[in-house]
Amino acid sequence: MSFKLTLALGFALGYVLGSKAGRQRYEQIMRTARKLKDNPSVQGAAGMLQAQADNAVGAVKDKLGSDNSGSFSGTSNGHRR
Repeated sequence: MSFKLTLALGFALGYVLGSKAGRQRYEQIMRTARKLKDNPSVQGAAGMLQAQADNAVGAVKDKLGSDNSGSFSGTSNGHRR
């Protein structure tokens, strides 16, 4: 029961504090987020991270393809449990 009460109080506190901040603060946060998103440095970093993620996914796909010969048995060592 204590957990539920703590959760409800936390939710209520967050709601009250959030509503006190109001629409003006929300708009300020959104403007800052948009500026950050449109920043060329952030765009470059995001592009680099996307390329690294694509390379990692490709490497994993290649590894899985060569290890399993295109089939999936549903087990990691070939034995069923």
